[in-house]
Amino acid sequence: MITDILYRCPECGEFEWLEDGHCRHCRVPVRVLSRKNVAVDGQSGDIAHWYAKVRGHALPQATDGMILHSGRVRLSREIQKGRFKGLSGVHAIRYGREFMTEGSIALYSDRLVFPGASSRESIPFECISAVTIESNTVIVDRTDARTVYIDFQEESGKKWEDCIQKAIARFFSPAEIVEFCPKIRFAQPSSKKPERAVGHHDIRVRAQKWYRSDFPPASSLLKRLAACLADGLLDIEFTGMENIPSRGAAILAANHVSFLDGIILAACLPRVVRFMTKNSQFNNPAMRVILKLGGTFPVKRYRTDVVAVRNALRVLQHGHVLGVFPEGERSWDGRMQPFKKGTLRLMLAAGKPVVPVGISGIYELMPRWTTTLRRVPVRITVGEPLRFTVNPIGCQTEEDIAAADERLRRTIETLI
Repeated sequence: MITDILYRCPECGEFEWLEDGHCRHCRVPVRVLSRKNVAVDGQSGDIAHWYAKVRGHALPQATDGMILHSGRVRLSREIQKGRFKGLSGVHAIRYGREFMTEGSIALYSDRLVFPGASSRESIPFECISAVTIESNTVIVDRTDARTVYIDFQEESGKKWEDCIQKAIARFFSPAEIVEFCPKIRFAQPSSKKPERAVGHHDIRVRAQKWYRSDFPPASSLLKRLAACLADGLLDIEFTGMENIPSRGAAILAANHVSFLDGIILAACLPRVVRFMTKNSQFNNPAMRVILKLGGTFPVKRYRTDVVAVRNALRVLQHGHVLGVFPEGERSWDGRMQPFKKGTLRLMLAAGKPVVPVGISGIYELMPRWTTTLRRVPVRITVGEPLRFTVNPIGCQTEEDIAAADERLRRTIETLI
């Protein structure tokens, strides 16, 4: 539903606001024109415009410091589900969720509290290392490596992700937070170098071999089938396909607005592209087989995943194309989000050509806040490969990362 992202009235800022085409509080009329455009009080604008107004409203706060109190939620914790072994020697631990209890949560100015659960628990902001969202589940990772999954049963999880992040940012002010996922990262002086670690100059990883071929017949069949389905069901136009190197390792970097982005690119590009995919997708046995045949491998989005980085290097060492979405997750409003520092650092350290890809039109096809498809024209443009000077992780500065960020971002924006 569109209220998953427009969870407050853009005009008055009240929650639980939309009713019969009006805000139930300030009574301004609201009309959904398309998946990308909404008219509020007669003024038409895209989702990004109204979402910016929603995020611009201040957080409410009671005298006791409470900001929000939720309806019914389900709490789960992280557990290991097994191991994953895929093509190119990739391997990782699969993680899942174990139900803990039902109840409610309360957001305060300095902590998260679970007052309605069977056992009261409080998480001070100092103990939170990351906050992100998958579907309607907010994931809170802690500094003690305990992960809490909060599945909202009656309201928008996006509302809670935004409000928790905003409360944490206010708590640590004037220090500036530049990332909340895969870890809370504060702004640093551009000349400051990261702490050196043993092995960061030599990024090669040990090869693994438990598979007969990187291109089994079933993988080729799956790719052809997916390409036929995409061609028959969707209206897609590709340009710049000649910019994809015909052989050798490369990194394909695209903007990310829909669940279908990776599927379309993996199915329709002339070379096999091996994508990182969020770990939770690998828990379904049937999906795990499909993802394995597609050459993908799991990554934990809510924590710095060293194993996923090693697997990415294995893919490149085997001479394949590694697919990444530098934003780290799908955009909610269609705008390109900030790029993740870890992805940029990997690009600089790997020293492989980076192939930029711009995807446009796919937000109207299937935005993040819905699961239904609408047939609309989609254009995918592949740009000329970018080459960055090899820069080992232990030598990179914030200035180096910012320069790579600007160059890649500017290039992808011209392709969209």
